[in-house]
Amino acid sequence: MTSSNQSSGPKPIPPPIKASSGPKQVPAVPSPRPQGAELLAELMQTQRQLTQAMHETRDLRAKLGRRSHQMQVLQHVSEILAATSKGGQVVSVVLDVLAQEFHCQRAVVWALEDGGSGYVPREGTGLPRAEWSALRLPAPNPFPETPLVLFQSQWLDPACGGETLQALRDGEGQQLYFVPFEHQLLLLGFAILAMPGDRRLEEEDLDSIGILQRQTAISLYNAWLFRDLSEQRDALQRQALELERVNDALREADQLKSEFLALTSHELRTPLTGILGFTRLVMDGLYDDAEEMRSMLQDSYTSGQHLLGLLNDILDLAKIESGKLEVHPEPFSLAILLEEVKPIAEAYPRRADVELFWPDMEGIPEVVVDPSRLKQVLLNLLSNALKFTKEGTVAVQVERHPGSITLLVVDTGIGVSHEAQTRLFQKFAQAEGGHSREFGGTGLGLVISKHMMEMMGGTISLTSEGLGKGSTLRITMPIA
Repeated sequence: MTSSNQSSGPKPIPPPIKASSGPKQVPAVPSPRPQGAELLAELMQTQRQLTQAMHETRDLRAKLGRRSHQMQVLQHVSEILAATSKGGQVVSVVLDVLAQEFHCQRAVVWALEDGGSGYVPREGTGLPRAEWSALRLPAPNPFPETPLVLFQSQWLDPACGGETLQALRDGEGQQLYFVPFEHQLLLLGFAILAMPGDRRLEEEDLDSIGILQRQTAISLYNAWLFRDLSEQRDALQRQALELERVNDALREADQLKSEFLALTSHELRTPLTGILGFTRLVMDGLYDDAEEMRSMLQDSYTSGQHLLGLLNDILDLAKIESGKLEVHPEPFSLAILLEEVKPIAEAYPRRADVELFWPDMEGIPEVVVDPSRLKQVLLNLLSNALKFTKEGTVAVQVERHPGSITLLVVDTGIGVSHEAQTRLFQKFAQAEGGHSREFGGTGLGLVISKHMMEMMGGTISLTSEGLGKGSTLRITMPIA
């Protein structure tokens, strides 16, 4: 101990000792420190260091465990998100992860709706569905009253969201954490988590949220692209089907027109041949007396009237297709019109076993029609009914309804199949063969009548129970 206090320099001169009358005092010499005390102090210091290291190791292990767990969860979530192309599934998975990993009492996830006009709540937890589904927010800024960096996760101010987000806070001092899902500067959606007021997010929590944000944003964007592509694919399929339908209709129309031209040529040639034949017989004097000559001229005139009717139908159809057909509706008496139609219809050719009946028009009010056009329609219906009825009756009936009058032409003729009823008012419908070949006609009468009735504010329809069961044609007109 004394050797440690020696130095190599000159020794100091001690002060002189004063004389004293009392006993001489001996200075105290410090006792040497035991070596065991130093070891004990070193051991205690080492123990404190080890304890601190153990605490730090435990904290690091806990952080590592949480981090490992979060990485496993994120990997599992990324696998799920990569396997789905539906935005609803993406939102549901993200909400479950946020609620479970960060122990949120309440949470809601919003997504940008298709039109981009607002954010719609897609999934929620901790609240009844009726409550969270009503929390719609505007776009592009869901919180227009509060300055906010929308693409950055952050704690929301108490005033942010106002009354809309009050259900999430629930008056318990909850603070709201905003988690945006942004991709290419587009806020595709976001989540708002309700947490206790003293909750703080650690660095690894923020890292996990950041990773989840990016994965969710990409998945939502992919889901949006997939939905858009699906809609385009469906639209193309619909267009392809529509084009195929149009092509079928065009092919059918082309076939019908070809048959129509062949049939019309025959229909026009028949009366023209009759006119020329009877005229040649009269010109050559090949008749016995004046009565036979008159009969030949009458047959020629009848053939000419038939030919004129066919040409008028073709001209009317051309006017309809070009939009030049005109009607002039006015109040008119149905009783007068039927009186004008009756002698013409009675003169139409019909089989001997077919009777024609007319209604009692007493008390029937006037209707708003074009008299000449309605007369043309009614004569067309009666001509068809008489032509397609081999035996039985053809009856004209009248019904009065609120605001309208309906004329019915009811026959006991060959009827119309259910399949043919769907196309009967189409152009050249009779040109498909069958009865059109047996009974003649161009198939234009009904389609012309339909257009005329519609232009006069009325309707025309046909009902039949099937082949051989007759048919009923109805024309409805507004009361004047």
